Parts: sequence; structure tokens; C-alpha cells
Amino acid sequence: MNIIESSRSYEAWLSERTDLQGRGLERKHGQMARGAFPFLRATFYRWLQRWRKECAELCEREHDVLLVVGDLHVENFGIWRDSRERLVWGVNDFDEACQMPFTNDLVRLATSIILAAEAAEIEAPLEKIAEFLIAGYENGVESGGSPILLESEEHHQLMALVCVVKEDPASFWTRALRENEAPEISAKELPDWLEDIFRSAFPHPCKPEYRRERRPGGLGSLGRRRYLAVYRKSPNGYIAREAKALVPSASCWLEKRRAAKSLTATLLQRAVRIPDPWLQVHDQWIVRQFAPDAFKVELPNSQEDLRLVFAPALIHAMGLETANIHLGSRSPRGLKMAVEHLRQDLGADWLTVATGRMAKVMRQDHLEWKKYLHGRSGVRK
Repeated sequence: MNIIESSRSYEAWLSERTDLQGRGLERKHGQMARGAFPFLRATFYRWLQRWRKECAELCEREHDVLLVVGDLHVENFGIWRDSRERLVWGVNDFDEACQMPFTNDLVRLATSIILAAEAAEIEAPLEKIAEFLIAGYENGVESGGSPILLESEEHHQLMALVCVVKEDPASFWTRALRENEAPEISAKELPDWLEDIFRSAFPHPCKPEYRRERRPGGLGSLGRRRYLAVYRKSPNGYIAREAKALVPSASCWLEKRRAAKSLTATLLQRAVRIPDPWLQVHDQWIVRQFAPDAFKVELPNSQEDLRLVFAPALIHAMGLETANIHLGSRSPRGLKMAVEHLRQDLGADWLTVATGRMAKVMRQDHLEWKKYLHGRSGVRK
């Protein structure tokens, strides 16, 4: 099955589980053609197929299976405020949570760093990326897990990155609430039960207005329905929540498991982390805070700022946070032994080798998709 067939099959499977938005899918398809990194972000379903073949020696290690992020990549990290108003940094997208060897998250994260560095034209040697990532992961395992607070002095580079990409609140709300991007709708236009879900996410007696998001962020979930509930608490201040349709992981599509449910809530409950008090996982919806200080940390625009993303300290922190997630399913001792067995069985360069393979096939699939999409454009013309 090539990438074109995979995409059609996966989207058909997805449409049986949630209403897909045509414009969102078209936008997603266009973004996939822009480069190997956005292609990677948008196609976890294809990654799974490639992973089974290219990294069979990792995929078949059943004793390494635990609850993982699945769709982990360099832009899958963000910030939120905890119940004490402290800024926390970590993984903030668990839509594809599934049971897989823990090595999947490390290989996918390393692959994303390599492809993102290529897109940014920044030198990032694969061996060094793997070294920093594994060092962070092992430190996290050794410590038994340690959530990352941005106020901590040891994470000053993370804070610098957040400051670079953080948007001014006034600009954020002006952009987010533009009528052409998020038109107002009535409560009756919301899907069943979503109004009740939204109401439970607001302090009493707030009465929010509702909006439909037309151009949400992210790539993997583009095409799924998203809605906003917004309450204006002052002339320039808002309380807002975003609801996104929740479906099972693409691993269920690959394994043809029709009755499977999302494992997002299970992963969040188990992981070593400081929770986001406004994050709610329901049967068909995931609801999160929508605010200028609760966002994904996307790649900066300037070349100088981009270098922050590939600094050793930040890659180390990504490895540490990945360990925080995995420690929800395995003891520190058990995870430490699993990493040691990997080195013994496959060599110390196992992550470098696997990442090199996956980066290569992602580039190939991207080029095939780009050729296909351009051919379709030619036909339409």
C-alpha cells in the first residue's frame, strides 16, 4: 500500500467515527506537500506502516510495549498553567495514545528533529540528536520522573524559547476570534451534549458564546470538528475552551480494531506530570483551555530563534518529558533495564540507525505525495 492508498483508507476509516470537514482535509493535504516535516506531523497512520517494516527489530520487541504518545514530534510540546498558576512545559497532545514499544516515541521524536532541522537549514547531526535525547530520557528514568516547571533555573533555555514564540494576548484574541476564522453559532448548532460539556468547563455563572473553528492549528487532526466556547470577562479579557473531536488512535485502523476506544484519558491519568486543571477528556471530545498562555510551542520564524529548538538542553528536556510519559506504564527499574537490553541486543547506536531509516522513508513518501497532489492540481486545471 503506497501513501495515496494509505491516506484514502485511513480517512475512510476516520469518517466512520467522526464527521470530517472537507476544507480541513484539503488544507491538511496541502500542508503535507510543503515538506517532509509537516508531512510527518500529518501522517501518523503512514508512520505506523513504515515503522513495522523499517524498524521490525524494534516493533517486534513485545516486552517493550507500553502506553505511549504515538504521534510524538518536536512541535508536540507546549505550556499550560497548573492549579497554582505555575507555568508547566511538556507534551500536550495525546490524541494518538496507544500501546506500542516505547522506542516508537523516541525514534519518531528524533526523526522529527532531523526533518525540522533540514527544513530550517540548521545543522543537526543525527548522532548528536540521538545522544542528547537518550541522555535526557535516561535521566528522566533514573529520577523516577520529574515534571518540568519553567520557573526552574535549569530550564532557562526553555523559557527563552517560550518567550520567543508566545503571542501578545491582544493579538492572540483578535486573531482567534475573527468572524471569518471562527464564526459565531448558536448552542443548537453544537453537536449533541457538547453544550453541557462546555458549561462544565466554565466557572459558574459564566454563559459563553459558541464558535466553529475553520482554521485550527495542528496538522494531524485537521479535518476533525473543532468548536470554541468563549466568555468575555472584561473589555480585553476572555475565558475560552476548545473542544476537538476525539477518535481512537490510527493504530486501531492499522490493526483493524473496530470497537477500540481512545487511550488518551488513560495515558494522562498514569503519566508523571503536573496536570492542566482545564483539560477534560470525554467519550467523543477533548476539551482544553484556549488562551495565550496555553499553547503548543511551534517552531519560531527567525533563523536565530530556530537554533534554540535544536539546543542540547532542549532536546535533553524532550527526552526527559518522554520518560515522564512512559513511567506511567513501567517502573523506573523496568524501563532502565529495557534501555540496557536494547543496547545489548541492537547496539548503542540503535536510535541513530532507526531514525536514519525512518527519516529516509518519510522523505520518500513526502515526495510521492507532493507529486500526486501536483498531478491532481494539473488535472483540475
